[in-house]
Amino acid sequence: MKDILVDEFLKNNFLERGLSENTLLSYRSDLKNAGKILQNKKLSDIDSNELNKIISSWSNVFSAKSQNRMISTLKQFFIWLKSENYRSDNIFAKIQTPKSNISLPSIISESDIEILILESQKNTTKDSELIHCIIELLYSTGMRVSELVSLSYQSVNNLEDTVSIRGKGGKERIVVLTQSAKIALSKWIKKRHTLSYAVSSQFLFPIKNKGHISRQTVYNKIKTLAKKAGLNPSKIMPHSFRHSFASHLLNRGADLRSIQILLGHSSISTTQIYTKVENKRLQSLVNDVHPLANK
Repeated sequence: MKDILVDEFLKNNFLERGLSENTLLSYRSDLKNAGKILQNKKLSDIDSNELNKIISSWSNVFSAKSQNRMISTLKQFFIWLKSENYRSDNIFAKIQTPKSNISLPSIISESDIEILILESQKNTTKDSELIHCIIELLYSTGMRVSELVSLSYQSVNNLEDTVSIRGKGGKERIVVLTQSAKIALSKWIKKRHTLSYAVSSQFLFPIKNKGHISRQTVYNKIKTLAKKAGLNPSKIMPHSFRHSFASHLLNRGADLRSIQILLGHSSISTTQIYTKVENKRLQSLVNDVHPLANK
């Protein structure tokens, strides 16, 4: 049975996390294989017994490596369902699964962030104020793209130092605006006032046909900006700004608890992935410059 939540999950991973098409195809294949085992039931609606049935059936067909990957995909799907309030539980919580290697977040260097910001400030297109504001807000606050596009105009039009946003699961949190983000926001608000369709819109980033700009629009504009800036577009994803925000704060001495609050993570274990990024950076530093590294 077709499950539209599978499509939404894959779309979210493409736009928010910037996963490659090959990875998304692999995810789709894994979830399709799981769905085939069910009879007239959506994958998103299964219980723990049905989940065990899926995992058991795979053990007789696929290699251990393939099983681990497929189970990991399923696990991510159900974690996402709970985070988006499509389910009230995470059925994987009671099921033992093989530990999988956690991939490190994609980080944009501080120098490349600066290049992107400088490029976005060039008044060469009609969307210059828009893309500059988007870049500054993503990097200044660490907010998710889904949170960015749904920002209300009322929440930011006074240009306060902080903004209240609604994150995953409808949870509200406070994010901080840097001075440069406030300047970019001010310029966009000034441009927004010239748009006739924005007058009656509640959103900071409105579109002509009501509603707000899409995550796909943000994705496309950031890719175009990266190309104009002379950077590799495949390395610059909208969600990378969130990762970079956290990683750069940690590198400069911020504590994990504060970063957890700013990112809106419910568990600090999620935030701890950025310590692995920092450890990897320090390891590379020692290997590159220590006098005994190559002896």
